[in-house]
Amino acid sequence: MTSNYVRGASLSCSSLQTDIQQMLDGAGAHYCRITSEHGNGAVTFSFGDHQFRLVLPHPEPTDPPRVPRHQPARRNINGQEHPADLEAARHSWRQLSLLIKAKLEAVAAGIVTFDEEFLAYMLMPEGGNVFQATSPTIASSYAAVEVLHMSGPATAAVRTSSD
Repeated sequence: MTSNYVRGASLSCSSLQTDIQQMLDGAGAHYCRITSEHGNGAVTFSFGDHQFRLVLPHPEPTDPPRVPRHQPARRNINGQEHPADLEAARHSWRQLSLLIKAKLEAVAAGIVTFDEEFLAYMLMPEGGNVFQATSPTIASSYAAVEVLHMSGPATAAVRTSSD
């Protein structure tokens, strides 16, 4: 898998987005779309019978300013985007590109399947993604196990094995 990254180089958001699209296309994904709405960037694509969506959220007001993240662009008096906003957007898109590259390399190496690696981002037929659909149940399961562990490890082992 190749990429356009050179240490110290500053790529534009559009070139990073093109790189993401090329990586996904090269891995066999279809219908790859890169969008930006309300300050959020998103990569949506299909692989096999499933659709996936990875979102770059804009920062919350409580986020420290030193952490660059994709956010709505501020404009100067000439209507150009503020350099700090451009840098934050580039940083976010580069991080997403590196994440996708690492995931695709793990798939290509046979360490995991595509669906295993991207499962959290798989879109559900009724809306949302797998992470959103399953995280409440997983959290409840862990909370139940914590309660069991409070009564002692032997009791917890017996109770969890009988379920």
